Amino acid sequence: MSEKKNNTNLLVRTTIILVVDDHPIVRDGLAELLNHEDDMEVSAKAGNIAEAIKAVKKQRIDLAIVDMLLKDETGVQVTKKIKALCPNLIVLIFSCSDEPQYVKQAFAAGARGYILKEEVSEKIVVAIRQVLQGKVYLSKRLAESSQNSPQ
Repeated sequence: MSEKKNNTNLLVRTTIILVVDDHPIVRDGLAELLNHEDDMEVSAKAGNIAEAIKAVKKQRIDLAIVDMLLKDETGVQVTKKIKALCPNLIVLIFSCSDEPQYVKQAFAAGARGYILKEEVSEKIVVAIRQVLQGKVYLSKRLAESSQNSPQ
């Protein structure tokens, strides 16, 4: 974490974030949303696994928000690669897919959270704060469906 001054000119610990999505509009929109938070800064964006690896090698990243379904690879592959380079990196997967196998694979790869894109705009900051506290985040709909599914 680094520090930056907030609106009242006080130093605030800042979480440095990497956003990985193959759609520039999604990367830029998410960065814009998060950069409005006093304690968050998107300092790197990547459209694929190679760019994500380059970003984590170039600078210290606290949190990576990774799209589950990229053009030629998966968020699971990205998570495994960047966690191999930076084991303490916290990964939050975001996806349009609520398929249980993707959720299981994401957590098995080392992700600490899984948020559906449909709720990103209103819940992403909550999800980030939760995973930064060492807790697991799972979108409400996914949590409810996993509780209702037969064991």
